[in-house]
Amino acid sequence: MKKRKNKFKVLSIFLIVIFGLIFSSRIVCFVKAEINHKHNLEVWQSLNYDDLIYDQSDFENLNFGFGNIGANGCGPTSIYNILKLENRDVNFADIIYKFDLNGENVYGIGGSNPIKVIKVLRDYKFKVTCTLDGQQFEKVAKNSKYAIFVYFGIENFVPFGHYQLLYNFDGEKYQTINITGKYTFNEITNIPNTFLEIMIGVDV
Repeated sequence: MKKRKNKFKVLSIFLIVIFGLIFSSRIVCFVKAEINHKHNLEVWQSLNYDDLIYDQSDFENLNFGFGNIGANGCGPTSIYNILKLENRDVNFADIIYKFDLNGENVYGIGGSNPIKVIKVLRDYKFKVTCTLDGQQFEKVAKNSKYAIFVYFGIENFVPFGHYQLLYNFDGEKYQTINITGKYTFNEITNIPNTFLEIMIGVDV
């Protein structure tokens, strides 16, 4: 009987600690999101920028989690660029805010959560398909107005990742933004040392 009580006490303490950590994490996310949003609204307004974002590193003064858009913001940037290509009126600070609330990996330092990218695209009324099957990547890209190739990997014990927007296939190459240029499908997707790859198709 005593052993059972001790086990129950340990389990109770464990659950209290876990729920406490989850609650604290949510509070941190909310406070961080509000602080970042206020800062980013001021910065974005001062920039008076109304073009595609060709290189996210030009926007390191925009906060993203405990990092910044220049270092870790390729997820929100890909959504911003799709909205601009669709001639939609968009405030980049508002997109970042959606991710700061609950869509980041390691408080933004690890970039964006792919599930949140899909959700935000759907919030903006886009039709979204997604696959982890590498054999279907090229089919999804060719059959979608826009595609986002997502990859995460580790090289020399250092993690890396990116959201690469591609569109306008001309029969040989895709137009890409952030990294900006024209590349074949293999040039875009042949990334060594990855452990997770996703292709997201986006249609209006």
